[in-house]
Amino acid sequence: MAGHAEGGPVRDATDLDGCADLSDPDRLRALEHTGLTAEPDERLDGFAAWVREALDVPVALVSLVRPDSQIFPGMSGLPEPWAGKRSTPLSHSFCRHVVLTAEPLVVPDARDHPLVRDNLAIPDLGVVAYAGMPLTDAAGNVLGSLCAIDGTPRAWTDTELATLRRIAAACATELRLRLATYDAGREEVRRDRLEAAQKRSFRRSQTLLLASQAFTDTTDVDDVLTRIRALVHTELRPAYVGAVVLDEQHRTVRLADDPVALAPTHTPDLDAHLPSARAMREAAILHYPDRRSFDAANPPAAAAIMRHLGLHSVVAVPLPGTDGPLGSIVLGWEIPNVVEAEDLLTIATIGGYASQALARARILQHRMSVAHALQNAMLTSLPTVDGLRMVARYAPADAREHVGGDWYDAAAVPHPAHPGRPALIVSTGDIIGHDLDAAMIMGQVRSMLRQTAWDHPADPPSAVLRAFEAADHGLHLGARGTAVLARLVETAAGAWTLSWTNAGHPPPILLLPGGTADLLHGHDPLFGFEFTADAPRTDRHREIPSGSTLFLYTDGLVEHRGSDLDVGTEALLDLLRRNHDRPVEDLVDLAVGTLAPDTPDDVVVFAIRFV
Repeated sequence: MAGHAEGGPVRDATDLDGCADLSDPDRLRALEHTGLTAEPDERLDGFAAWVREALDVPVALVSLVRPDSQIFPGMSGLPEPWAGKRSTPLSHSFCRHVVLTAEPLVVPDARDHPLVRDNLAIPDLGVVAYAGMPLTDAAGNVLGSLCAIDGTPRAWTDTELATLRRIAAACATELRLRLATYDAGREEVRRDRLEAAQKRSFRRSQTLLLASQAFTDTTDVDDVLTRIRALVHTELRPAYVGAVVLDEQHRTVRLADDPVALAPTHTPDLDAHLPSARAMREAAILHYPDRRSFDAANPPAAAAIMRHLGLHSVVAVPLPGTDGPLGSIVLGWEIPNVVEAEDLLTIATIGGYASQALARARILQHRMSVAHALQNAMLTSLPTVDGLRMVARYAPADAREHVGGDWYDAAAVPHPAHPGRPALIVSTGDIIGHDLDAAMIMGQVRSMLRQTAWDHPADPPSAVLRAFEAADHGLHLGARGTAVLARLVETAAGAWTLSWTNAGHPPPILLLPGGTADLLHGHDPLFGFEFTADAPRTDRHREIPSGSTLFLYTDGLVEHRGSDLDVGTEALLDLLRRNHDRPVEDLVDLAVGTLAPDTPDDVVVFAIRFV
């Protein structure tokens, strides 16, 4: 071919220099709607690799031609530097001739071919033999070419060209499926018209009303699927409800009832051909009223799945999102011809609400990760101190946002009498509230207590707490809650002493080596309230025997709805007595897991083992 086929008419290269056809608005719009750029595309790279293997050529490209360049979203074997760029100017393009003529271009030897012999791809890319097939959209616009390239002269056989033509048809279908997502607006208008036409149906309008309310409090994918099942079973009563959801990387996540998960046998290549995947790609509802219509549109393996499930009628509805499909719902019935046009409206509407719920779930997931990062940033990294083993656990009340107002802290401070010996300021507390505001105030309170303790190394904990309260009031921080503030000091003999003040907080527990668990009684009023502004703060003191464990916690561990606080405290004391000889890490985990597995309040447990 010369220009078209070997032995055919030769079109002079100057006839194609004008790029008017390359700038056709419909063609450019279709190129834009594919969403493809000079970035690699896994599917199109696969087509290029297919061509390279099937025709045994060193290079194969999926080339999309723009008015000023060509890009290669799919390629295999292209050398550097072009492989990194995945594009060339039109001076290096054979594929533009395929676009301009809308016909295949077959070149055995480009160096003496009248149409391309001056093309810079010959010296720069080493192109000698070329065979390219048009890639068209549904309207006939030629978007580019699927081409095979060899670095030596080659007489392309009819078999090779037929193979290339078949692969190009499959590649063009892939491009058309991507363009089909832009029909979503048309589909939405169709649904709206159907909805308006069915307002007379009280039964279906009730279902639509339920659908509008069903997803308001869903927080994750499982919630959404549960509501979908409940809604469709009210009137539609399918025998099978399944869903496929795409994660944020557009990878398929199958839920438990997805057909592939239930199928006795299947192959990975089947997934893309199932109705669930097609509904997403085409952004359209797929309705198969009986097995004959299903078999005609789907591969045999999919038909086998349908029969394995005992289904005769199937509907697949996409779950559209603002940035692409979120997934799809698949419903199946054990009798044919059960779904009417009005039912499709109901299913589509449920799908629309489910889409909104899924999008909201993604937003909540993002908030969870952000809040989790915030909480981790505010949680203390416990210091390493010779002779002490410190372990802490935190469980927030709002598990979705992973934040709360409880805290624990330990920080080295100057020794009040001997600078060379270790001393620690230790605190646990509870800011009123279980939200992001409480968490932010908690972070400030903990930092202010640290700063105050550092600046007042010789003052007792009560004075440190008083100084903090004055700053809280003067700065209008608005922090209110409970706290235990303690100082641990190592004596000259290597023993430890504990001094603490308690502002309305659950009493610490000192677990002695023999298993005795002592509540460190005595507390003063909460901090941050007007009525406590002038209340005295009391310091208490205790020598700590070696092998003991100081156990601090917040009320979420021992106080539960419908249960007395004293009962919870006694349960904690009993647990500590029975497990006093266990490692401190196990002791903390056991306390949280046993006493507060599903508490609605924040929980902090902080233990210090004196070894």
